[in-house]
Amino acid sequence: MLTIGEIARLAGTTVRAVRHYHAIGLLPEPERDHSGYRRYGASCLVRLLRVRGMRELGLPLQRIGTLLAGPEPALHEALDALDAELAEQAERIAVRRAQLAAVRTANPDPELPERLSRLFARAAADGAPLRALQQEKEVLLLDLALHPSRAEAITAEYEELYDRLRTRPEYQEVTRRFDALTDSAPDDAEVERLAAVLADAVRAEYGDAIDHPSWIPAPEAERIFQDWVDGLPPAQRRVMARVVELASEEGIDRRGA
Repeated sequence: MLTIGEIARLAGTTVRAVRHYHAIGLLPEPERDHSGYRRYGASCLVRLLRVRGMRELGLPLQRIGTLLAGPEPALHEALDALDAELAEQAERIAVRRAQLAAVRTANPDPELPERLSRLFARAAADGAPLRALQQEKEVLLLDLALHPSRAEAITAEYEELYDRLRTRPEYQEVTRRFDALTDSAPDDAEVERLAAVLADAVRAEYGDAIDHPSWIPAPEAERIFQDWVDGLPPAQRRVMARVVELASEEGIDRRGA
């Protein structure tokens, strides 16, 4: 006669599984012997082996109990039904995979609208640093989430801006310099040099619009974007702060003149 551990081992299962089968009535519990231990005989082992075999075929436990109590042809019918179900699942999976393949072909990055996704693929092919692209993507995702009604306009503006800047070697160089500051200290001399270059670029791009109230983001958006900036590496965060300061100073100087 076998202990619960022995019958579990011989059946290729676990003591926990045997106890679970007892709890749901799938495997009868034998009587305890004079020592207080349950002892399992050949019939229990055969039933446990059948349960384990049916589980490996993918049959649910509730169905196994019914099959064990019925004639053997019922098992073949259940397996036929399971096979048909698996065939249907395989067909659905194949259709879904084809759909995913089509999406990935049409949209290299499904997290972004298709047009922006293709634009980012172009930027990567042009040699833009991957970290810089990830940062730019995060900004775009925030912008789209904060201004859903402007999704089409944001996409068009970004496409126009990228097409204009991608042909400028100095823009690509600035991007590489900003990415190179990832591990730099905030007081690195490159921080001030790059901030000055970027401030000039901002003024050249936006002109006096940078000082116009419509250029200022809504409070909610401003807080979100500031929180994003606060998560940048220290040197990059310092560059962003200095760009705002320098661009604002230039605006003040122009108005004063």
